[in-house]
Amino acid sequence: MSGICLRGDCSLDIPKPMTKKLILFVFIFSLQCQIQEKKTETAYGETSLHDEWAGLSSSDPLHKNEMDLSWKKLINTKDTITNYLKGKEYQPKVKTVVYPFSGIDVLNLFSFYPNCDRYILFGLEEPGYPNQYSSLSDKEKQIVKQGIRNLSDHLAGRNYFTYRKMKEETKKKELNGAYPVFVAFLRRMGKEILDSKEEVIVGKGITYKGFTISLYDAKLKKYETLTYFKIFLIGNEGVPGDGLYEYFSELTNVGIFTKSAEYLFHGEKRKLVRDLLLKNAEFVVQDESGFPIRFFPEESWKRQVFGRYERSWNLSGAVVPEVQPELKHLSAITNDETLPFPFGYGYLGTKDNRQSAVLVFEKK
Repeated sequence: MSGICLRGDCSLDIPKPMTKKLILFVFIFSLQCQIQEKKTETAYGETSLHDEWAGLSSSDPLHKNEMDLSWKKLINTKDTITNYLKGKEYQPKVKTVVYPFSGIDVLNLFSFYPNCDRYILFGLEEPGYPNQYSSLSDKEKQIVKQGIRNLSDHLAGRNYFTYRKMKEETKKKELNGAYPVFVAFLRRMGKEILDSKEEVIVGKGITYKGFTISLYDAKLKKYETLTYFKIFLIGNEGVPGDGLYEYFSELTNVGIFTKSAEYLFHGEKRKLVRDLLLKNAEFVVQDESGFPIRFFPEESWKRQVFGRYERSWNLSGAVVPEVQPELKHLSAITNDETLPFPFGYGYLGTKDNRQSAVLVFEKK
């Protein structure tokens, strides 16, 4: 008679610990089923490819081991940022965040804005979408994965990308853009890829190309989208009819994140697009190379400095940074402790975190 229940309520014969395990199993199984149902047929078919790029499969032990090493450092940085912010007065309530001059830096973006629904990034790298990986030779595929590893190591070593390194890797014809690196990084951060599609912004005489990736974060139990565009700002963008004006004007409840931005929003060359991005901004997180503090007057913005700011840095070939005595004064009166993680060009100048500062501006 073992295993046969003759009473109406058979669940009474299941030990309570077993019942809890069974409920947990059913919940996890149900969740996985829901995620798989949300995946498009294309994304489902590319799951193994995404994991190959991320070094999460055992098909390439060298790639896996090297990605494990760099991402151990990167996830440690992410956890350090997350734990640090818990001790600060820091609660961004925006649902959309824009990251100008982002490169492929999803690690810092999601660390500082974990709860948004929509992430919009733009940089100088080609989108590389759709990818042509399946048509490459084995040797060419190794070059793609080597590029992903190199960029992982690059970010792990300093917590920002240099344009030179980004260009060196993503310009290789085998990698041919940012998409495989984005996917690898997102998978390493535990996000499921549900779908992807091409995106364009059409203006007068120009089309900005990009892609959108639909994501599910199992840890946070939320769906997200990440959109990336290649946008090279020469200084006349941000006027009605140019595509960018319409795209960014329509965004509401907006946060901004930017770091290692080469002071491109200092001075007046990119005034129009700078004003466009700030027009609907309610929460801004950046290092000192982003927007000058003069755009965040104390009567309109709550202003915080995490870490310490003492100076800006003259970078070869970059915009000369504005002198910001107001920012230096704010840092001095805040007198915060040194950041436990590198952030911005201060690390480049000192090789430690003594001059790393996170600037947080919240609309009153």
